[in-house]
Amino acid sequence: MSEVIETNLQNQSSVWDDDHFIYEPEDINITTRKIEIDKLLSRIDNQSLNSAPDFLYRYHYWNNEVKSRLIESIIIRLPIGHFYLDRTGYDKWLIMDGIQRLYALKQFLSDKTLKLSGLEYLHDLEGKTYNEIERRYQRRIEETQVTVYLIEKGTPPDIKYNIGKRNSTGFPKSYQELRQALNPGKGNKLLAQLAATEEFKQLIPLDYEQRKQMDDRELILVFISFLLSDSFDDFPTVNLWLSRTLIKVNYLSDTELNELKDSCQTTFRQYLDRPQVYQLFSELSVNSTQLSKIKKLNKILSTQH
Repeated sequence: MSEVIETNLQNQSSVWDDDHFIYEPEDINITTRKIEIDKLLSRIDNQSLNSAPDFLYRYHYWNNEVKSRLIESIIIRLPIGHFYLDRTGYDKWLIMDGIQRLYALKQFLSDKTLKLSGLEYLHDLEGKTYNEIERRYQRRIEETQVTVYLIEKGTPPDIKYNIGKRNSTGFPKSYQELRQALNPGKGNKLLAQLAATEEFKQLIPLDYEQRKQMDDRELILVFISFLLSDSFDDFPTVNLWLSRTLIKVNYLSDTELNELKDSCQTTFRQYLDRPQVYQLFSELSVNSTQLSKIKKLNKILSTQH
């Protein structure tokens, strides 16, 4: 397992100095393609494009009117923006930016569940699904070419995080959301399960906005990183440290995963009775990857065993 983890981390050597990103321009490898919408959606249908289902809940804020006007824009030949896809190290392409638009297109063209509403110009299409619009409109949508930026192999993950944050349309992505998108697997499910436990909710009562940005999952990942005895001092960046933990968890057996989950829940219950640790976790609920706070957490947790 360690060899697989090291392979996933080989190119993760860029440096973060607080919020200042340092990189070599030659490390960035991005190509541009024009792809027809129906061909892009076919990659989802044949499971060669990862639509990041763990994160779709954030993008359901696009109501049917917004989705419908996207479809209308395509029909009347208005540009709908570009897409960023990551294809570094995975068999599947991962959606870095544009998931709201792709999800709307999938609902209309592939799932055929979206009924058009709130249209500004094509009022005769109100209330219609894909199967109910004229074939000329169907063909126009299918054959429309969109600009896709492909992040290629060799681009270090920290650079991908920066690209994701700089080019995120609609909702700004948190580092944890990007981290999970770039490292899909068992770890994401475990973080979601632990974030939903009563033990964690009592330990750190986060508000809606914090949960939406996945602050809860990032905090749990920090905790698991310490639990697995990886020192952040061994890594050039906090982001790399947390990413390594997520990759390690992805390769745990089901038995090891269940043991880790039980251990976390037990420890959360124990911490509820320790005011010092409880207060620290509460302080970490905002900007949880600040190095000073993580060092403080490391010091306190090391005295609790």
